[in-house]
Amino acid sequence: MNNERSEYFFFWFVENYSYCWHKNGEKLDSPNFTIDELEGRIWNLRLYPRGKNDEDEGHISLSLIRRLEDDEPENVSIKYELSFLAADGSAFCCEKSEDEFKKGKGYVYGKFLKIDKILLRRNSDYLPEDILTVRCKIWKGEGKVQSIGQSSARSRIRIEKISFLNVVENFSALQLNVKQTTKIPSHLKNGRFIKISLYLTEEKMIMIEMILADTNQILCKCEFSLLDQSGNVIECGGTDNRFDAARKSIHILPLSLTREAVLNRKSEYLPDDKLSLVCECTFSSGIEFQTTEETLNEIPLALIKQKRNYIPRNIIYKATEKLPTYPNGLEDIKTLYMNQCLTDVEVRTETKSFPAHKIVLCARSPVFKSMMTNDMKEKKTNCIRVDDLENDIVQQLLFFLYSDNIENLQWESATQLYYAADKYQIGKLKEVCSSFLVENLTSTNVVELLLLADTHSDNDLKKSVEDFILEHEEQIFVSNEWEMLMETNPLLVMRTMQLKHKRKSEVN
Repeated sequence: MNNERSEYFFFWFVENYSYCWHKNGEKLDSPNFTIDELEGRIWNLRLYPRGKNDEDEGHISLSLIRRLEDDEPENVSIKYELSFLAADGSAFCCEKSEDEFKKGKGYVYGKFLKIDKILLRRNSDYLPEDILTVRCKIWKGEGKVQSIGQSSARSRIRIEKISFLNVVENFSALQLNVKQTTKIPSHLKNGRFIKISLYLTEEKMIMIEMILADTNQILCKCEFSLLDQSGNVIECGGTDNRFDAARKSIHILPLSLTREAVLNRKSEYLPDDKLSLVCECTFSSGIEFQTTEETLNEIPLALIKQKRNYIPRNIIYKATEKLPTYPNGLEDIKTLYMNQCLTDVEVRTETKSFPAHKIVLCARSPVFKSMMTNDMKEKKTNCIRVDDLENDIVQQLLFFLYSDNIENLQWESATQLYYAADKYQIGKLKEVCSSFLVENLTSTNVVELLLLADTHSDNDLKKSVEDFILEHEEQIFVSNEWEMLMETNPLLVMRTMQLKHKRKSEVN
């Protein structure tokens, strides 16, 4: 029995690892773990993503620390092994040692692994799904393994993504080195904003400068796209510094389009002499959470091997790599519809019939379910009449029910699909259409949407439309559409005008 070996494993999963904000000398600590079987029970791992000291620059440093609050003997000698694990569970970097630990002290492996091993090469085998797995193994005894202790912890680096449209007025008249600046707020935390400036260099390059109000944020990744007059998106620059060996925040970078290239296609790129840039920024801003997920204390080896999450066996099936090669459930159901396989009901307009499946219609719409399960003519005839809908609208409606997706949504089809979604109580489709319609509001179509919201008693949609009307009242109240509404629905006009004065009095 004296030769029996007890092993303890601690696994630390660091999510969003490529967004580590640390510069040389800055550390990332794991949650504490305890080992009751060994003297010196409280430990943690310490990671230096860009090296502990100047001489370690370009490397990841890793250390095992004995916590100061440990009330066991002053000095403790242990055998241990530190390693990083690949996607298949194998160790691709490993250090084994036997050392004496004082309270609050540890041993640092300054050049544990070169950063480019997992970052610059962006190796999915070593950093699957941007998760770094660190393993610490501690043991006593040298005989056959009889018992194992195990715990796992998880840390996640917080990332914040902000996308916004930056419109530069009078682009063709911009002077060299004169900045046009816009302040963009972040809605995830009050008080944060990005100050973005665009200017031209002596070489006529278009430069973007970004200044962050929160110095704790690191701008790790940004992409710029130009929005042309037809709504097409043209990629025109960006950078990603997550994989740089030295930590640096993005501040100034050029667009791939020069001033001359933009002016040469002014009719496409500069409607009303406005340059419209879509900016997508991703920030790193500290630790989002840390938690210990599971602890197993001195479990017999035979029992622990039966656990599905027994990681030390070094055999992890690569499900994350194989799963994307298979279709998901919605894709399979959509295929049934596209191939019209085993259909058992028809959705019929005045001129066309669409084969479908009762079980899908019932699952997506309580109205269809009532038709198919109660003593109604639709149940008896296996036919649902939708004479008030056009063929292409029924096609899009059914495609959504099977795929949860809408393709090529336009204003006219969105209003008709909204009507169908409300009639058949398809809540998600109704919200998709509402969102599209609000995002595409103009002074000429706002009256149509106001009538639609009022007809369907949709208070949320109506409020969004009313807000738009009051914000653009000077253009809307003198439009032909508004004058026509005054003739056809004066009560609705009166209520909207009353709302204008009511809000003004509330402000005062």
